[in-house]
Amino acid sequence: MNDLAIIYDLDETILPASAVPDETFDSLFEAIRDANKGSVPEDKLEEALKAMRRISVDVVAEKYGFTEEMNEAAKQALLHTKYDFQLSTYDDFPVLKTIPGERYLVTTGVPNLQQAKVDALFEAGDFTEVFVDDIYHENRIGKQGLFKQIAEKSGLSPDKVWVVGDNPEAEIKAGNALGMNTVHIARPGVAPSDKAKYQVRTFQELKSLVEKVQQKGA
Repeated sequence: MNDLAIIYDLDETILPASAVPDETFDSLFEAIRDANKGSVPEDKLEEALKAMRRISVDVVAEKYGFTEEMNEAAKQALLHTKYDFQLSTYDDFPVLKTIPGERYLVTTGVPNLQQAKVDALFEAGDFTEVFVDDIYHENRIGKQGLFKQIAEKSGLSPDKVWVVGDNPEAEIKAGNALGMNTVHIARPGVAPSDKAKYQVRTFQELKSLVEKVQQKGA
Protein backbone atom coordinates (compact mmCIF):
# COMPACT_ATOMS: atom_id res chain seq x y z
CA MET A 1 0.00 0.00 0.00
CA ASN A 2 1.25 3.51 -0.82
CA ASP A 3 1.84 5.83 2.13
CA LEU A 4 0.68 8.80 0.08
CA ALA A 5 -2.35 9.71 -2.05
CA ILE A 6 -2.76 12.74 -4.30
CA ILE A 7 -6.20 13.91 -5.38
CA TYR A 8 -6.27 16.00 -8.54
CA ASP A 9 -8.91 18.33 -9.92
CA LEU A 10 -9.48 18.21 -13.69
CA ASP A 11 -10.47 21.55 -15.24
CA GLU A 12 -7.74 24.22 -15.14
CA THR A 13 -5.51 21.75 -13.27
CA ILE A 14 -4.92 19.00 -15.84
CA LEU A 15 -7.17 20.23 -18.66
CA PRO A 16 -7.06 23.84 -19.89
CA ALA A 17 -10.55 25.31 -20.15
CA SER A 18 -9.54 26.71 -23.53
CA ALA A 19 -9.04 23.17 -24.86
CA VAL A 20 -12.78 22.46 -24.67
CA PRO A 21 -14.44 23.56 -27.97
CA ASP A 22 -16.75 26.57 -27.72
CA GLU A 23 -19.61 24.68 -29.36
CA THR A 24 -19.66 22.26 -26.41
CA PHE A 25 -21.73 24.78 -24.50
CA ASP A 26 -23.99 26.04 -27.31
CA SER A 27 -27.09 24.09 -26.24
CA LEU A 28 -26.53 24.94 -22.56
CA PHE A 29 -26.11 28.66 -23.17
CA GLU A 30 -29.08 28.79 -25.54
CA ALA A 31 -31.31 27.05 -22.99
CA ILE A 32 -30.28 29.44 -20.22
CA ARG A 33 -30.78 32.52 -22.40
CA ASP A 34 -34.25 31.34 -23.46
CA ALA A 35 -35.25 30.72 -19.84
CA ASN A 36 -33.84 33.99 -18.53
CA LYS A 37 -36.70 36.25 -19.65
CA GLY A 38 -34.97 39.36 -18.31
CA SER A 39 -34.38 38.00 -14.81
CA VAL A 40 -30.61 38.44 -15.05
CA PRO A 41 -29.35 41.56 -16.89
CA GLU A 42 -27.75 40.76 -20.25
CA ASP A 43 -24.25 41.89 -19.27
CA LYS A 44 -24.35 39.78 -16.10
CA LEU A 45 -25.78 36.81 -17.96
CA GLU A 46 -22.96 36.85 -20.49
CA GLU A 47 -20.49 37.15 -17.63
CA ALA A 48 -22.09 34.10 -15.99
CA LEU A 49 -22.00 32.04 -19.19
CA LYS A 50 -18.33 32.84 -19.67
CA ALA A 51 -17.62 31.71 -16.09
CA MET A 52 -19.28 28.36 -16.79
CA ARG A 53 -16.37 27.38 -19.01
CA ARG A 54 -14.26 26.92 -15.87
CA ILE A 55 -16.64 26.86 -12.89
CA SER A 56 -19.40 24.37 -12.08
CA VAL A 57 -22.84 25.41 -13.34
CA ASP A 58 -24.48 25.21 -9.90
CA VAL A 59 -21.89 27.57 -8.39
CA VAL A 60 -22.32 30.10 -11.20
CA ALA A 61 -26.11 29.86 -10.99
CA GLU A 62 -26.10 30.67 -7.29
CA LYS A 63 -23.65 33.54 -7.67
CA TYR A 64 -25.65 35.22 -10.45
CA GLY A 65 -29.11 34.54 -9.07
CA PHE A 66 -30.50 32.22 -11.73
CA THR A 67 -34.21 31.54 -11.48
CA GLU A 68 -35.62 28.07 -10.92
CA GLU A 69 -36.62 27.97 -14.59
CA MET A 70 -33.07 28.83 -15.67
CA ASN A 71 -31.61 26.15 -13.41
CA GLU A 72 -33.99 23.52 -14.79
CA ALA A 73 -33.21 24.54 -18.37
CA ALA A 74 -29.48 24.23 -17.67
CA LYS A 75 -29.96 20.82 -16.07
CA GLN A 76 -31.94 19.43 -18.99
CA ALA A 77 -29.49 20.79 -21.55
CA LEU A 78 -26.51 19.28 -19.73
CA LEU A 79 -28.12 15.90 -19.14
CA HIS A 80 -29.38 15.44 -22.70
CA THR A 81 -26.33 16.52 -24.67
CA LYS A 82 -23.97 13.89 -26.04
CA TYR A 83 -20.31 14.84 -25.89
CA ASP A 84 -17.47 13.55 -28.05
CA PHE A 85 -14.12 15.26 -27.64
CA GLN A 86 -10.62 15.49 -29.00
CA LEU A 87 -8.80 17.11 -26.09
CA SER A 88 -5.28 17.70 -24.83
CA THR A 89 -3.95 18.14 -21.32
CA TYR A 90 -1.43 20.74 -20.20
CA ASP A 91 1.98 19.83 -21.58
CA ASP A 92 3.33 18.78 -18.18
CA PHE A 93 0.75 16.02 -17.59
CA PRO A 94 3.37 13.23 -18.08
CA VAL A 95 5.18 14.61 -15.01
CA LEU A 96 2.08 13.95 -12.91
CA LYS A 97 2.52 10.22 -13.49
CA THR A 98 6.03 10.32 -12.01
CA ILE A 99 4.97 11.88 -8.70
CA PRO A 100 4.96 9.36 -5.81
CA GLY A 101 1.68 8.07 -4.37
CA GLU A 102 -1.68 6.81 -5.51
CA ARG A 103 -3.40 9.12 -7.99
CA TYR A 104 -7.09 10.02 -7.80
CA LEU A 105 -9.12 12.32 -10.02
CA VAL A 106 -12.14 14.15 -8.58
CA THR A 107 -14.06 16.46 -10.90
CA THR A 108 -17.33 18.35 -10.44
CA GLY A 109 -20.11 18.56 -13.02
CA VAL A 110 -22.53 16.22 -14.76
CA PRO A 111 -21.28 12.67 -15.37
CA ASN A 112 -21.86 12.56 -19.14
CA LEU A 113 -19.81 15.72 -19.74
CA GLN A 114 -17.02 15.02 -17.26
CA GLN A 115 -16.74 11.36 -18.29
CA ALA A 116 -16.43 12.39 -21.94
CA LYS A 117 -13.47 14.57 -20.97
CA VAL A 118 -11.91 11.72 -19.00
CA ASP A 119 -12.37 9.28 -21.89
CA ALA A 120 -10.73 11.71 -24.30
CA LEU A 121 -7.73 12.46 -22.10
CA PHE A 122 -6.65 9.43 -20.12
CA GLU A 123 -5.60 5.81 -20.48
CA ALA A 124 -6.21 2.92 -18.12
CA GLY A 125 -3.81 3.17 -15.21
CA ASP A 126 -3.40 6.94 -15.30
CA PHE A 127 -5.41 7.12 -12.07
CA THR A 128 -6.17 4.65 -9.30
CA GLU A 129 -9.79 5.79 -9.49
CA VAL A 130 -11.87 8.60 -11.02
CA PHE A 131 -14.81 10.25 -9.26
CA VAL A 132 -17.39 12.68 -10.63
CA ASP A 133 -18.99 14.97 -8.06
CA ASP A 134 -22.41 14.94 -9.74
CA ILE A 135 -24.05 18.32 -9.11
CA TYR A 136 -27.52 16.84 -9.64
CA HIS A 137 -27.14 13.68 -7.54
CA GLU A 138 -29.94 13.33 -5.02
CA ASN A 139 -27.53 12.38 -2.22
CA ARG A 140 -24.57 14.50 -3.29
CA ILE A 141 -21.73 14.50 -0.76
CA GLY A 142 -19.52 16.93 -2.64
CA LYS A 143 -15.77 17.00 -2.92
CA GLN A 144 -15.26 17.00 0.82
CA GLY A 145 -17.26 13.79 1.18
CA LEU A 146 -15.42 12.17 -1.71
CA PHE A 147 -12.02 13.19 -0.33
CA LYS A 148 -12.92 11.66 3.01
CA GLN A 149 -13.97 8.43 1.30
CA ILE A 150 -10.69 8.27 -0.62
CA ALA A 151 -8.64 8.73 2.56
CA GLU A 152 -10.61 6.05 4.38
CA LYS A 153 -10.42 3.62 1.46
CA SER A 154 -6.67 4.20 1.16
CA GLY A 155 -6.18 3.73 4.90
CA LEU A 156 -4.37 7.05 5.12
CA SER A 157 -4.50 9.82 7.69
CA PRO A 158 -5.34 13.30 6.33
CA ASP A 159 -1.70 14.43 6.53
CA LYS A 160 -0.82 11.71 4.01
CA VAL A 161 -3.37 12.96 1.47
CA TRP A 162 -2.67 15.82 -0.91
CA VAL A 163 -5.27 17.82 -2.82
CA VAL A 164 -4.21 19.69 -5.97
CA GLY A 165 -6.48 22.12 -7.80
CA ASP A 166 -7.14 25.63 -9.03
CA ASN A 167 -10.32 26.56 -7.13
CA PRO A 168 -9.84 27.93 -3.60
CA GLU A 169 -13.58 27.65 -2.90
CA ALA A 170 -13.96 24.05 -4.06
CA GLU A 171 -11.24 21.39 -3.76
CA ILE A 172 -8.89 23.61 -1.73
CA LYS A 173 -11.60 24.49 0.79
CA ALA A 174 -12.66 20.83 1.03
CA GLY A 175 -9.10 19.62 1.57
CA ASN A 176 -8.44 22.28 4.21
CA ALA A 177 -11.58 21.27 6.11
CA LEU A 178 -10.26 17.71 6.32
CA GLY A 179 -6.73 18.69 7.36
CA MET A 180 -5.16 17.51 4.11
CA ASN A 181 -2.15 19.01 2.33
CA THR A 182 -3.68 21.45 -0.13
CA VAL A 183 -1.84 22.76 -3.17
CA HIS A 184 -3.16 25.59 -5.32
CA ILE A 185 -1.94 25.36 -8.91
CA ALA A 186 -1.99 28.72 -10.70
CA ARG A 187 -2.12 27.87 -14.38
CA PRO A 188 -1.83 30.70 -16.94
CA GLY A 189 -4.75 33.06 -16.39
CA VAL A 190 -5.47 31.70 -12.89
CA ALA A 191 -4.64 34.07 -10.03
CA PRO A 192 -2.46 32.64 -7.24
CA SER A 193 -4.24 31.90 -3.96
CA ASP A 194 -2.90 31.82 -0.41
CA LYS A 195 -5.85 29.77 0.86
CA ALA A 196 -3.94 26.53 0.19
CA LYS A 197 -1.04 25.28 2.28
CA TYR A 198 1.23 25.30 -0.77
CA GLN A 199 1.31 27.07 -4.14
CA VAL A 200 2.73 25.85 -7.46
CA ARG A 201 2.39 26.68 -11.14
CA THR A 202 3.34 23.40 -12.78
CA PHE A 203 3.47 19.67 -12.10
CA GLN A 204 7.26 19.91 -12.11
CA GLU A 205 7.00 22.26 -9.13
CA LEU A 206 4.47 19.93 -7.53
CA LYS A 207 6.79 16.94 -7.89
CA SER A 208 9.66 18.82 -6.26
CA LEU A 209 7.38 19.96 -3.45
CA VAL A 210 6.00 16.50 -2.70
CA GLU A 211 9.45 14.91 -2.75
CA LYS A 212 10.84 17.65 -0.48
CA VAL A 213 8.05 17.24 2.07
CA GLN A 214 8.35 13.45 1.94
CA GLN A 215 12.09 13.64 2.60
CA LYS A 216 11.56 15.91 5.60
CA GLY A 217 9.04 13.46 7.03
CA ALA A 218 11.22 10.41 6.45
